[in-house]
Amino acid sequence: MTEKSRRLAKIAGTFFLLLMVIVAGFFWWGEKFPLPPATQSALLPQRPPDKILTGKIERGQTLSTALRPFEIPQSLSASICNELKPLVNLHCVKPGDSFEIRLAPTGELTRFSFRTGPLDIYHLSPDPDARWRTWKEDIQVDRYWARIEGEITSSLFEAVAAQGEEDKLIMDFADVFAWEIDFYLDPRPGDRFRVVVEKDYVGETFVRYGRILYAEYQGAGKRLEAIYYQGARTRGDYFTADGQSLRKAFLRSPLQFTRISSGYSRARKHPILGGLRPHLGIDYAAPVGTPIWSIGDGTVIFRGWNGGYGKQVIIRHRNGYASMYGHLSRFGPGIRQGKEVLQKQVIGYVGSTGLSTGPHLDFRLRRNHAFLNPLRQISPRAASLEKAEMLPFQESVRPVLSFLDDSQAPVPAARKVAVLRSQGS
Repeated sequence: MTEKSRRLAKIAGTFFLLLMVIVAGFFWWGEKFPLPPATQSALLPQRPPDKILTGKIERGQTLSTALRPFEIPQSLSASICNELKPLVNLHCVKPGDSFEIRLAPTGELTRFSFRTGPLDIYHLSPDPDARWRTWKEDIQVDRYWARIEGEITSSLFEAVAAQGEEDKLIMDFADVFAWEIDFYLDPRPGDRFRVVVEKDYVGETFVRYGRILYAEYQGAGKRLEAIYYQGARTRGDYFTADGQSLRKAFLRSPLQFTRISSGYSRARKHPILGGLRPHLGIDYAAPVGTPIWSIGDGTVIFRGWNGGYGKQVIIRHRNGYASMYGHLSRFGPGIRQGKEVLQKQVIGYVGSTGLSTGPHLDFRLRRNHAFLNPLRQISPRAASLEKAEMLPFQESVRPVLSFLDDSQAPVPAARKVAVLRSQGS
């Protein structure tokens, strides 16, 4: 072996020995000082990300038809719809409802999500054993007390809407005073209102109203107030500050926000039969399908067709009273002869059956078979709070009244009072 060959062999041996030392050191260092998991995973081959497809229900579409343009087999689309049925009424999907399809790189579905509202998000995913797991997402809900007030210039609807509130609050406010105020007839420009209501948010998105905790209406020289209270021996209801119940035996009106097209009269010209005839009731003009309430607790003594009244319901109440509801388009769920009904229960819907020139409710009230003018009938109040319950009542409502009268808070004002979960609130 030449001198040059020996020198090259020596260099190669040294390099090999050095390489072995480096490799041994690498394994020793790896055992003593392992790399962070993130670094280790970065050194491993990365799984391609899932493919995410999103869509919305358009007008006239069902969920099934909305899924057709996407990269999923028709059999999988059918499975998705079948699995969602126990959670979602797919007959009631509406434009704007959205969905997300998450597919693995190999094309298999890993998750499907369907959203019908801020609190209504549904998921399904296949289990390893080829069965489906479905669930509704549990979402954090922040509850606030909101104080709202305003003045009526034309209607309660416009006055409340001017404060940025929705129709639901208007209807709930009218329900609170349903025994005292007919909100079609009674309000006048200059009347004022105040309300404290629960409002629920998801993040910064308003999702729903809770209960009205306080309501006040000032008009026609009088002030009405209602405070919600539920005690140990008292069902949840509305009372005045001195414990008087707002609930009465009869409502002021058997339906909301309508107009009187014909009043109580002993001699009214009949629009169909002609001539002067008595009209011993009130006609409320309203669109077909408007829900009609029973004005009080009672028992259905007639439900069916009654000549010129068309489809009619008659309810017997205590103390010899009976209320009559005519020209209905259809009857309320479960309404039949002998059925006991509660005040504000829907007993039918406005129509134009029988001798009728247009959609309206013919409402009549009688006592011991003598007809009364419903607009002049004075209804007795429900029982007030017992003396022993006044102190718990005052303690319960004090935080609400304090918030209502906080002069430092702007109007409208809001105060966060609770954190709830959508599945338990």
